[in-house]
Amino acid sequence: MSPARSIVGVDLGGTKLAVGLVDDNLGILARTSGPVATESPEACLDELYRRLDEATAEYGPVDALGVGTASMVDFRAGRVVLSTNLPLRDVSLRDLLSERYGVPVVVDNDANVACLAEFRYGAGIGTSEMIMLTLGTGIGGGIVANGQLYRGASGAAGELGHMVIDYDGPRCQGACPNRGCLEVYASGQAMGQAARDTAREQPDSALGRALAAGDEVGGPLLSALALDGDPLAVAILTDIGEKLGLGIASIVNIFNPELVVIGGGAAQAAAILLPAARRVVAERALRPQRDEVRIVPAQHGVDAGVLGAAALAIIELFPDEAPARGGRG
Repeated sequence: MSPARSIVGVDLGGTKLAVGLVDDNLGILARTSGPVATESPEACLDELYRRLDEATAEYGPVDALGVGTASMVDFRAGRVVLSTNLPLRDVSLRDLLSERYGVPVVVDNDANVACLAEFRYGAGIGTSEMIMLTLGTGIGGGIVANGQLYRGASGAAGELGHMVIDYDGPRCQGACPNRGCLEVYASGQAMGQAARDTAREQPDSALGRALAAGDEVGGPLLSALALDGDPLAVAILTDIGEKLGLGIASIVNIFNPELVVIGGGAAQAAAILLPAARRVVAERALRPQRDEVRIVPAQHGVDAGVLGAAALAIIELFPDEAPARGGRG
């Protein structure tokens, strides 16, 4: 393997933008994270450029960029087709970045690259059929079939957060035209909305007291309270976990995976969400799928997006140098 390759991995999510320097053994050498600019396409791209300008100036010469974005992506063209929670549509992101930074670039959906990281170097080692759900601003999905990342006819496969679990449910968020999507019930935004609604309705609760004190009431606080044993927060996350389980039951029926991996920033309370989800899957999914599947938390946590984007760049651009599956240093 050629030593000293430096890859910048970019995780452009619906709320946060993470940029990291990754070596050729997929070790993360440096990582920064901050908010995404969502007020316009220009602002979003300008913030991405600014962060990459800073990173490349600080890290020195790099060999490639790998980008995972919360968008439907034409992988072959490196083009953002449409985004639900970002203001990006019909953007030739690979060409823009390659021209600006003078290095090869690969672009894919953010859940796909997180899925790749977990499949090759995380929870999915040893499997050939795996699904990943990333719980963030929305819910992203990645599909591994017969050991290969499945992207569909135009590269837009895996939008598992937009399966409908309630025909007459609330309108979905962002640019999605549908109603009752899984994303409405089990994403980070759903957790935040549930926390704020509860805080207003129950002012004597821990959430209500936090709201009265001027604290930020959202998914992170809800998760922290639940993990500390607050009964109301536990009940809210258990209900969200059950909704997540409804979506996973359909995924299990359709794909018959060996493994379902749950990651993303909103999955920090996996210890509460996953038992509820597993219970629903055990009750609702078909046999033999429900008896064979394992539902587990991601191993790489918030680093999965940066790591997966860099891994994708190495695999696609320097395939002879990619670490063996399970072999990252």
